[in-house]
Amino acid sequence: AWVFTLLLASYALLVPGLGAVLFSLNIGIDFGVVKFGVGPGGGMDKVPALTESMLGLVRLLRQTHCSLGASAVIVYAMVIPALKLSLLCASQCLRRPRAAGVCIHIVQSISKWACPDMFAYILLLYLIRALNHPMLLQSLMQLDVGFTCFSLFCVVSTLASLGIHAPDAISSSGLWSSFAGKLGLDRVLALVAVFWVGFSVLFFAGMTTPVMLLRLTLDRLYAPHGPLPETMFGIPLQPVIENLHLPELANSDVSISCAISSLYVWARRGEANSVLAFVMLGFFVIALTIADMAVLGCIAVRLRAQLPVRGLAKAAVALRKLSMLDVLIAGVVVVTMCTSIYHKDGIFVWWGAGLHALLCAEALHYSTYYLVLGAVPLYEPIVSDEAACRFQLHEESDSDLGLRKADYL
Repeated sequence: AWVFTLLLASYALLVPGLGAVLFSLNIGIDFGVVKFGVGPGGGMDKVPALTESMLGLVRLLRQTHCSLGASAVIVYAMVIPALKLSLLCASQCLRRPRAAGVCIHIVQSISKWACPDMFAYILLLYLIRALNHPMLLQSLMQLDVGFTCFSLFCVVSTLASLGIHAPDAISSSGLWSSFAGKLGLDRVLALVAVFWVGFSVLFFAGMTTPVMLLRLTLDRLYAPHGPLPETMFGIPLQPVIENLHLPELANSDVSISCAISSLYVWARRGEANSVLAFVMLGFFVIALTIADMAVLGCIAVRLRAQLPVRGLAKAAVALRKLSMLDVLIAGVVVVTMCTSIYHKDGIFVWWGAGLHALLCAEALHYSTYYLVLGAVPLYEPIVSDEAACRFQLHEESDSDLGLRKADYL
């Protein structure tokens, strides 16, 4: 009952998550006597806040003909939550346990994929705030109620879905099982070790290398297309801006490690959304991904040592459904597509080299997962039989010893 209570509570958060403001930001160039706003609606002494909700963002993307970005946001934020709810209802109505189990497993697998853009907004928060240089370039951003509600919906619904009982589904594709069978257990263990080393190197590189880049192209901010006039008080403005090194200040990069450390500082200042963002990045992206790789490594070692792994295999399945490194990668790609609508205002957001490293690390994570779970049904039953035999022999020897003691007495 508590599981469905959590699910209902999470879907109650979905409605404000879609309609309320996700974030608000504004960027302005301050010359002391006059300010110029950067972005839509900006101008001389006009520094309007840019606010977006999920529904408003979809509407804006469609109006600006960014159909790919609009479709991605609709799928992640609306289609997946609706599909989850439909499958959960179907699982309760279906009388065939196998069909109901399939519905539940699909829900558990897709549940985390409702929130990829939330991770990109967390990184964007760092990028915008890193642009802030008081008395020259002012840049502010705040995550709002829509972010809180939608992120809580994603986290709570994902955790609750794993609490729904479903038939045991520790399995891998036939291709990976066949591959593991051809390799043999020793080679599987060696390949897992190689994957682990590669994952560790790439994961560390991806954590410390910028994954998102923000650039303000000042050339697009001059008249007649932008808010900056060619002259101010009879003085050409462009040479003044270049002498103030404003083009160098109008750049910011963010890595996962920098975002985590900054979120910790902001959380200690009492920013509730920074606490939520810190948990999402630090726990679901970093900690659970590392934990899943550690469990998969333990499974491979225990298989080689002829020890049971059924419990660890279940843990690995649950951890993969909760770990969100893949979701973060997808979110960065989606948001960089969506921010193309601001290129005309001189605001550019791209993904960095760190995202490539994280993508390769996650590919090794997926490969390790399917390889190890592909080996479990091939080798774990043999292990269980041998363990049962050893246990039976041990019991028989204890019984014989007890009989000999009785005869002696």
